[in-house]
This record gives sequence, C-alpha cells and structure tokens, in this order.
Amino acid sequence: MIQHTANKPVSELFSSDNQVSYYIPKYQREYIWKKENWESLFDDIDEGFGGHFLGSIICINTETDSLRAPNLELVDGQQRMTTISLFYLAIYKYLSANLPVENKDAEYKLYGLMNKIVLENKKPRVTPSYTSNNLDDYSWIYYDVFRDGVNKPIDKPKFLGLRRMYKAFDYFCDRLNEIGENDNPIYDFEKVQELLKKLNSATIVKIDVSSHSDAFTLFETLNNRGVPLSAVDLIKNKLLGRLEKLDNQSIDQNFERWSKVVSNLTDDYSTQERFLRQFYNAFKVDSDIEVKRAPKAIKSNLIKIYEELIDRNAIGILERLEEASEIYNNNIEYDQSENSKELIFALRNLENVNGADAYMLLMFLDKRFNIADKQKIELVNLLCKYFIRRNVTDTPNTRNLSNYFIDIIGEINELSVYEYNQVKEIILRIGRPADDELFSRKLQGNVYEENVGAVRYVLSSIELNRSQTDEIYTNFYERNKKLFIWTVEHIFPQGENIPSSWVEMIAGGDKVEAESIRSEYVHTIGNLTLTGHNSQLSNMPFEKKQNREKDGKYIGFKNGIWLNDSLKDAIGWTKEDIVNRTALLSKEAVDIFSLD
Repeated sequence: MIQHTANKPVSELFSSDNQVSYYIPKYQREYIWKKENWESLFDDIDEGFGGHFLGSIICINTETDSLRAPNLELVDGQQRMTTISLFYLAIYKYLSANLPVENKDAEYKLYGLMNKIVLENKKPRVTPSYTSNNLDDYSWIYYDVFRDGVNKPIDKPKFLGLRRMYKAFDYFCDRLNEIGENDNPIYDFEKVQELLKKLNSATIVKIDVSSHSDAFTLFETLNNRGVPLSAVDLIKNKLLGRLEKLDNQSIDQNFERWSKVVSNLTDDYSTQERFLRQFYNAFKVDSDIEVKRAPKAIKSNLIKIYEELIDRNAIGILERLEEASEIYNNNIEYDQSENSKELIFALRNLENVNGADAYMLLMFLDKRFNIADKQKIELVNLLCKYFIRRNVTDTPNTRNLSNYFIDIIGEINELSVYEYNQVKEIILRIGRPADDELFSRKLQGNVYEENVGAVRYVLSSIELNRSQTDEIYTNFYERNKKLFIWTVEHIFPQGENIPSSWVEMIAGGDKVEAESIRSEYVHTIGNLTLTGHNSQLSNMPFEKKQNREKDGKYIGFKNGIWLNDSLKDAIGWTKEDIVNRTALLSKEAVDIFSLD
C-alpha cells in the first residue's frame, strides 16, 4: 500500500535541485485555513529552534513518463502545503524588497528561494484546486510577487481580498513588516533570512502511495486509528517509567494519580497540553521548576522541559501537577454546586471570551495567595474586559500575549499579599490592552469577519447589561446537540447573491450600490443581532425576519430582547440605520468593557 515514507525537511520538498511539482485535485475542497492556523504556523516556526514538525502529506505520483519529474497529487495535506507556499511567497516579497545593495550572496540565496517556488517552466511548484477561486487567487499572488519572472500578466480576480487565499498571504506579509515597540520593525533582512532557515528546516512526513484506493485506506487509518503518541502521552510514559525505577508506589497507583491529573483537565487534548505549558510558565518563578535555557514552554520544547523536571524530581513534579490540576479544574469546570452564582457567571464569561492565558494567572494566584471568591470574581471580570478588547483589536497580538502574562506573574510573585488594585495595575501596565479609541474603531469596522466569536460575546454582553436581573438570565452560549441555540444574525444578508427585496430596500433597486453597501457594512456590528434558528432567517425579506414565528413564539426580530427593540417595528433597513446602530452599539460596548 505504502510505496515510501520519509520525514523530509520542507527545503527538500521544495528543493530547487529538482522539478517535483504538487497539485491539488480540482474537486478538492477550497482553502479553509484561517488566521489562527496562519498564526500558529508562523509562531511555531519563529519561536522554535528549527526542525519543527508540521505533520504529514499523502501523495500519488500521477506522472507516467519515467523521464519526467514527478507530478504528485496531494491527497492529504493540501492546506499545509498551500500555506507553506504562501509563506515562502511572502518571505520572497520581503527579501526582494529589502535586498542589500551589491550583496551577491544575498542575491544568490534569493534566486534559490525563487526556484523553490517557481519551476523551470515558470509554473508554480504547488497548484491549488479550482474550487472557490483558489487557483485564480493563488495564480495572481504568484504573478504579483514575481511579475517578469513568470508567465504573461493575468487579471486580478474580483473580490480577491475577501477570500482566504489572499488573506493568508497578506497575513504573512503583515507579520514580516510588523512594527514593534518604539516604532522599530520587529524583523529586518537578517531576521527574515533566519526565519527562512527555520521554515526550510521544518519537517513533514511524506507518504507515497500507488493508488487512490491505497490513499483512502491510509487516510482513514491516520485520521481514525493510527494516531501518533502526543506530547502528553510521552510525558506520561516518561513520568511513570521514572517513578517505577524510584519504587514509588506501584505502577497502577501512579497511573491512577496521573489519570486523575488528566481527568481534571477534561478529555480535550489541547486543554491538557495547554495546562502543561501554563504550569511551567506560571511556576518557573520557583527554582525547583525553572529549567535553564527554557524561558517559556512552547509546543516544540514541552517534552524536553518535562524530561528534565521528571529526572530532577519525579515524585515532586507529580505532586505539583496534582495540586495545580485541581486548581485548574475549578476554573475550567466551574459549574459546580459549591461555587456561587456570581463566580459561575464570571468564569463562564471567561470561557466564552476565550481568555486562555487568564487560566495561567488564576492558577498561580490560587496557589500563591489562595484568593477568596469575591476577589476572584473581581479579577475575572477585569480579565474578561481585557480579553474582549484583545480579541476585537488583536492588541496585544497573540505572540506577545503569553509573554506578557508570564511577566505579570513574575511581578505579582514579588507581592507579599494579594491586593486587587496592585494586581490590576500590574496587569494593565504589562499587559498593554487596547485603549478606548482603538477598541471603538475596531468595533465599528468589519468585526464579524475578523472575529465572529468576539461579536457573539459583545452582543450578548450588551443584551445582558440591558436586561439581566437576579431573576432573569439568558445564556446566549447554550447549545442543542453542539449547535448554538442563539446565533449571530446578519440583518442585511451577508451572501453575495443579494435577494431582490433587499436590493430594493437597501439601495432603491440599484444592484451595484447594494453590493457596495454589502461589501462595506454587512459585517459591521450595527448590522448584527442575536436570534434563534439563524438558518431559517438568512435571506428573508426584512418584514419576514421581524415576524418569523415557530411553535407560536416569535424567533425573529420580535423575540423580545433589547438588541432588537429598534428592529421589531422598523419600516425598513438602510445604510444609515446600520451606521447609526453601529455607533450606538460600539459606544455601549466601550462603556461595558471600560478598564477604569
């Protein structure tokens, strides 16, 4: 079934010494990676020390002429290989724009990079699928970067900037040109060259199969049964093996203790790994935990850190993990009878706002000061405000966020007692949250497109601020069979095929004007609300959205929530209505999430 398997550096898969090409079948799904994937790839490469593992790809050699270079069909790994190509293109664009004058060595290396992306026939090494303009978008990016170095000019696709292929390329370009503190660029020519070396040294397991049948069988195996050992598994094996050598209890007893640690962290692997990273990052202020040359636990060094901690004191580290996992569990599985209603509500908000780094701080504070519920509620409410501002504005960015919280913990560790105002001052000073001006400006932009999760949090918070009482509370994150009961609804529909009733209402029948309004305003907060059964409203005329019923109850804009008060009896919906409602809701949000 498998012809060949090898763990290859990316530089070899994209080697300028061969003409191997990769294509994604026309019928394959469109490019779907988004910001969190691009961000993770960039940060993992940048923060690592080279050799970062990027997963696997499955290929079929469809070239029948043995004298020609292999033309490999990518059965699995299209998202990964396409993103790496876009990353290479962004790096090439940066290096060519910042090439030192009369530096032959730099010119030669740049030419080598070009040959990783461009074949001798001037065609791209990686060819995306046709689906959803993938190929057209990639071809234009490819042409725009190289211009005279590739084939004849092509037309720029319409709405290019709205699709993910270009957004991915634009994201990598923005990161490479990012401005840091004191208005100094974070990257320069040498640093980007170093980043390129790390990308080249990253590895991918390349699996060659002979047929689509073999590829399908293998694909099922890799995704459903043959899952490789995770970092958590490897740390567990190391710990239990070490404890067995120390003759510390029986292997079964130690396994039960470890299993309790893991069960405290839920059965979600990402939560388990996050805890192990955050445990080290929070408690490395203790000399017993700190590992030299490991200022921060990240995916690439996590196993090495715990190997040293286990070799140093396996019994002690298990005890510390047991205690910390109990604390962590109290914060992530908060809906417990011993918790007050106010604490449950605060921790639910923290979960909904996706404030993951806050759990590291709470774990440290609970251990260091054993803070009371009232103190925790006050702090969690502050952290929720901090994180919604961060999520809407991307300030501070993800790369710096964990570092800031590590520094916050380091300074709080110097306090002799817990005092909220001191802790708040440290968080806001070191954490550098977005100010009101930036927060308001981002709220008035295409906020749904940037972060739909943040939109849900903002809208639900505004609604609860207006309507919640001791007796009345609506959980806008409640689910039914994993689907949200309440959904974020576009008042003016978001689809490109605008219904005629909406063209008439929003633009007096002018399709071009309607599309212009859709492009500029459809994802702004003033055009968004909360309803049930989103899929049943979607493209309905405005009046039907107002009066929609199910089982004798209004589920449209007459559903009784404050957010829809201005919509339930309105005679229409215009651009001016969107603009005015955007201003109103953004001001509400700035007031609710004030850090004063």
